[in-house]
Amino acid sequence: MKRRDIERTAGRPRFRVSGVLIAIIAVVGVFSFTAKGFFSLANFANIALQGSVLFIAALGMTLAILSGMIDLSIGGVMTLAGVITALALKAGLPPILAILAGLAAGSLCGAFTGYLVSSWGFHHWIATFGMMGISQGIALVVTQGSSVSGFSRAFRNIGDSTIIGIPVPVLIAAATFAIIAFVLYRTRFGSNMYAIGGSEQVARYSGINSSKMKLSVFVLTGLLAAVAGIVLTSRMNSANPTAGMGYEFDSIAAVIIGGTPITGGRGGVKGTFLGAFIISILKNGLNLVGLSSPWQLTIIGAMITGAIIVDVITHSKR
Repeated sequence: MKRRDIERTAGRPRFRVSGVLIAIIAVVGVFSFTAKGFFSLANFANIALQGSVLFIAALGMTLAILSGMIDLSIGGVMTLAGVITALALKAGLPPILAILAGLAAGSLCGAFTGYLVSSWGFHHWIATFGMMGISQGIALVVTQGSSVSGFSRAFRNIGDSTIIGIPVPVLIAAATFAIIAFVLYRTRFGSNMYAIGGSEQVARYSGINSSKMKLSVFVLTGLLAAVAGIVLTSRMNSANPTAGMGYEFDSIAAVIIGGTPITGGRGGVKGTFLGAFIISILKNGLNLVGLSSPWQLTIIGAMITGAIIVDVITHSKR
C-alpha cells in the first residue's frame, strides 16, 4: 500500500472529525449554562490535566484498533505499571529507575499479550482480557489491596508541576502524540499498521510480517499504558491497585468517537485527541451538574453506539 493511499485512508473520517468538533462546541455551550464554574480558565486547565492521562492511554488503543485488534488490558497494565513504580520508589530507588521499572512492566505485559496473539494464534479479545485479569490481580497481590503513597518531590513533579505555565502531564501527552503521529504517518511501520488493519491477508501478500507487527503493536500499547499509569500515580501521589479500571472503556470510546472504526485500517490519532477531549469535557461537566458515574457510562456508551452506526451507514453507501 502506497504512502499516499495510507494518508488518504487515514483522512477518510473527516466528516466524523467535523462532527466531533461541533459536538465539543455544543457540549461546552450546554455546560457553560448548566454547570456552575464550568466556563472558567481554571476548569479548562483541569480538563486538560485530567484528559492527558486518558489521551496517552487512548493513543495506545488507537494503534491496536488501527491494526484491526483491541487491547482490553490497558487499564490493568496502567494499574500494574503505577504500582511497580510506586513500590520501587518506596524501596529507595531513584525516580528515574523506578519509572524505568514501571515502563518495563508495561512493555513486558504487552510483549506477552503480543506473543500469545502472534505466535500462538490467540484471539486478541481473549489474550488481552486475560492480561487485564493478570495485571490487575498482580497489582492487588503485591499491594495487598492497599494504596501505596507518599513519594518524593522529584517524582510528584511529573504530575503537579508546570513548565512555562503548562502542566507537565499535558506536555507529556503532547510529546507522546507527536511521536505516535510521526510513526503512523511518516514511517513504514505506520503504513504496515494501516495495511494489516485494512486486510491482514493482503498485507501478507505484500510481504508484511503480520505476526511481527502484532507483537510490536502490543508492546507499544503496553508501553503507552505504562506511561499513562505512571503519570496518573504521580498526579494522585498514590498508586491505587484499581486506579486504571475503566480506562480501557474510555480509551475505546475516545478512539471510536474520534473516527477510527472498530474494524481498523482507517482513522488516526488526530481524531483520538478530539475523542479524548470530548469525553474529558463530558465527565467534568457531568460531575459539576451532579450526575453519577452510571449516567456518565450511559452517555459515553450511547456516543460510541452512535459513532459506530454513523460509520456503518456511511460506508454501506460507498
